Amino acid sequence: MKKNKNSLTNKSFLIFSYIVLFILAVMMLGPLLSLLNLSFKSDSEFYADPMAIAQIKSLSEMFANYRTAFDKLDVISRFFRTVIICLSAAVIHVLIIILAGYPLSRGHIKHTNAVYTFILASMFFPGSLLATIFLIEMLGLYNSPLSLVCLWSFGGIAMHIFMIFNFVKSVPKELDEAAFIDGCSYFKVIIVIVLPLLTPIMATIFMLKFINCWNDFMTPYIFLVTNDLMTLSTGLFLFKGQYSNNWPLLAASTVIVALPMTILYIFLQKFIISGMTAGALKG
Repeated sequence: MKKNKNSLTNKSFLIFSYIVLFILAVMMLGPLLSLLNLSFKSDSEFYADPMAIAQIKSLSEMFANYRTAFDKLDVISRFFRTVIICLSAAVIHVLIIILAGYPLSRGHIKHTNAVYTFILASMFFPGSLLATIFLIEMLGLYNSPLSLVCLWSFGGIAMHIFMIFNFVKSVPKELDEAAFIDGCSYFKVIIVIVLPLLTPIMATIFMLKFINCWNDFMTPYIFLVTNDLMTLSTGLFLFKGQYSNNWPLLAASTVIVALPMTILYIFLQKFIISGMTAGALKG
């Protein structure tokens, strides 16, 4: 009797879970599908019935908004510029995290616990935009892609040091000690021994940083003022100002900007989640 009650309870809970997940999926996918549907409409279709499903047309008519947005948004140059800036920032960020997290985790610096506690506490410190702007101007990096590389490279360091700190704890110290006994220098130990073992968490941090940089609108908007230097996200904002009444065209341009990271995340989500889980549980 007890077993029947337990199995009935489990089934009820499972059904309830599926219902909740279905509702959440509709809430999240609904706006995205609506945006995609809007991007295939013409102006006349949109103003006739904004909520209706786009009419079936020829491929050239269906993707007319995408062709126009692709040309007007200057997608090719902005895409490669954004990729180069995000890639540079993500690589530098990972190097900083490794060079900071490894010695902290191994206790190779004085007052390791105090330093580590301060780094974690810095996550709760409020940032100062005026001080950041003043510093970038003082360094002569205002309106330069290097300003984004610097700001993005050092952004989010505390959280990622926490991840790498816990992951390094799972790597046996005996490997380091054996390498030191064999005459390896400190940096050679990091490059030859540590980095290969940290590949999962490094890949996770790299992908998270790259996606965050790509989706960042405010930083490029503040620190890049020349149109030729702007990233895809800021270019989309200017595009909205020029075509604010053409909603199907704006929907198509939004899809173009969001599509690369959406595809990247779909293919890499397994690695991102596994890397985050490993960094959270190991140690």
